[in-house]
Amino acid sequence: MSGRKGFLLLEVMISIIVITGGLLFVMRVYSTAKEALGRSRTLFKHSLLLEEKIFDFEEKGMIEEDTDRGHFPDLKDYFWEVNAASLAPQGQELGDLCSVKLGVYYGNSSSEAGPPYKYYLFTYLNKKI
Repeated sequence: MSGRKGFLLLEVMISIIVITGGLLFVMRVYSTAKEALGRSRTLFKHSLLLEEKIFDFEEKGMIEEDTDRGHFPDLKDYFWEVNAASLAPQGQELGDLCSVKLGVYYGNSSSEAGPPYKYYLFTYLNKKI
């Protein structure tokens, strides 16, 4: 019976294992890429909102030393917060500047599911006197 043609059961099982391993690898790469794309979209949207808000402050030309927060008029689920602090203690030549930390986040900051992700932008603006 040495002239018989066909596959052994062991050969078939090994080929199934190899194909399954390859498919699992491809599916893992696909899910990672899909997750990265979603994160990229979120970061892009948040960066556009941060840019919009910082342009509002730059349009005024000055900022008050304080912490303030609010929501975006068109997007009720997106919130912003700004923290402006004087640079005067760090040097006299910087006394008319504020360091500005502007953040944007989605959802309620006091949610029971945990704190929302916040994205921040740091810059310097003239202090309102």
